[in-house]
Amino acid sequence: MAMASKVTDFISCPVCLEHFENPKILDCLHSFCEHCLQEVVDKNFRNLPRFLCPECRAPTRLPAGGVCELKSNFFINRLKATVLSKDTSKEDADVEFEDAKSRALKFSKQSEIDHCTKHLTNGLGWYCEECKDLICTSCKKESHIDHDCSSLDVVTAKVKQEIYGELHQLRVKSEQLYPDLNIEKERWIIKKHEASVASQISDVQNKMQRMVNEWSDGCRNELKAMCASAEKQLTAIEDLRAMGKASMESACRFTERLLSSGSKVEVVRLASQCKTRIGNLLSFDAPLPVLPVLETDLDTMDVAVKSAMSLISDELHKMRRTGGFQVTLDQAEPREWVDAVSTHPNGDIYVRTLSTDVKKGRVITFGSAEEKKGDFKVDGRGMTTMPDGNIAVTSFTRKAVVIYTPSWQEMRAFGCIKPGDITVNSKGHIIVICSDQMVRVFSQEGVQLLAFPSKSEAEVQYNSHVSTGQHDEIYVSDPNDDCLRAYSPSGKFMYQYGTEGDGDGQFTDIRQVCCLPNGNIAIADLGNHRLHLLTAAGQFKRFLLTHEDGLNNPTAVTVTADGHLIVGELDGAIKIY
Repeated sequence: MAMASKVTDFISCPVCLEHFENPKILDCLHSFCEHCLQEVVDKNFRNLPRFLCPECRAPTRLPAGGVCELKSNFFINRLKATVLSKDTSKEDADVEFEDAKSRALKFSKQSEIDHCTKHLTNGLGWYCEECKDLICTSCKKESHIDHDCSSLDVVTAKVKQEIYGELHQLRVKSEQLYPDLNIEKERWIIKKHEASVASQISDVQNKMQRMVNEWSDGCRNELKAMCASAEKQLTAIEDLRAMGKASMESACRFTERLLSSGSKVEVVRLASQCKTRIGNLLSFDAPLPVLPVLETDLDTMDVAVKSAMSLISDELHKMRRTGGFQVTLDQAEPREWVDAVSTHPNGDIYVRTLSTDVKKGRVITFGSAEEKKGDFKVDGRGMTTMPDGNIAVTSFTRKAVVIYTPSWQEMRAFGCIKPGDITVNSKGHIIVICSDQMVRVFSQEGVQLLAFPSKSEAEVQYNSHVSTGQHDEIYVSDPNDDCLRAYSPSGKFMYQYGTEGDGDGQFTDIRQVCCLPNGNIAIADLGNHRLHLLTAAGQFKRFLLTHEDGLNNPTAVTVTADGHLIVGELDGAIKIY
């Protein structure tokens, strides 16, 4: 009977699918044959300091000596030796996985790696805390006599306890990773969205087809009318020619008979009349009608096609409202308004409100069904969702950034000079606008990594909102100068977009900024009642929404994980597109 399949899987390399040969363990704890890893590195990561795991794509630092210097997985070697040494012809050949591991661990006690490389007959029984190395009793007496050394049993028990504790935390986190995220529901939403957009494309296609049909029918009717007119005029010409020819033939016949058969008296008497008739016919010059030009106006056709394509573009980019709700704001002075919106991976929508009284601010949570779930008091103007699902909020009175769980239990905080708006980049770094108009970048532990712009750069009057782009670009809105400033992830100024006004590329009170999944940028323009759409390079594309679409004083904009645009208005209206 064959060995249990899970044992075979455990001693088989995921790359070559054969039994491991000198297995090497990576930082992500996956193991591969040394020669398999060498092929991967040679093919895809030659002369690079790191390479990616073939299984999970996690990075591992490549030692100076190459793949051969990666740590060997001796446990797999022992397990392989244990499994292959078993006589598979016996009845107990179908061993259980745990039994195989137990025999491997027992075998490891006689393994050569448990012996000192300096004193070959001595077992490794001590651990030097100072040198971070396993040693034998002889080494302890000779070269580690003054070092803090612990017995291998004590160190092993301590290490196991530490790892078991971290392992427990990891298992808890793995079970709680996006617990509220329903994958099947999200797939259903994506398919529904795809079907909806496909239906819209079909509608536009049909509309364009009708336009083309109407245009082509019009061209055919025009061509038919032109040809009918030409035919009518040609018929008139033919009739006129026949009548003229008949008159001339009649005059010729009469005059010839008169001259040949008439008497002298008749010839003289009718000569004047004949000459007058002949003279009239000789002077007759029938006017030729101007025929229409029988050709198709290609310029008209080109205009029609361009018009149809413009219609398609307009239809495809038209924002369709799919939902929304009204936030009840405190109308007592000082009045409360919507300043920003953001979302959580579980589908919750956060609406952040402000007032001239900083203690009056709130973060209001709405569920995916747009029902109110919670109301949390804040005294700052910044809030963002972290990659792990926790929430970072700025506190003006505490002069700090505070991290909360999704249920608003405080976890930790770190100091920051009068923080304002806040966002997070793909690395989990926290980016904060401060009251001194500096943009500061912190690690999640609160270590400042970067601050900009420098004093040598143009003075910034008032930074309001901050957001990050597809490649961690940093976008800052400035209502004082009615512009957007873009910086690289390292804080280097890239470009400025916008001036004061109501034309293309102009703002009247710029507000929240967000980056769309395709890298484009959406910006709320409160005074002009519209959303600007920019490329990542800062080029104006069009207005996503305007007053004509029912937009009124937009202050906030964000995008959900499934691609819906959420717009918050000054008076508390939240609109979903």
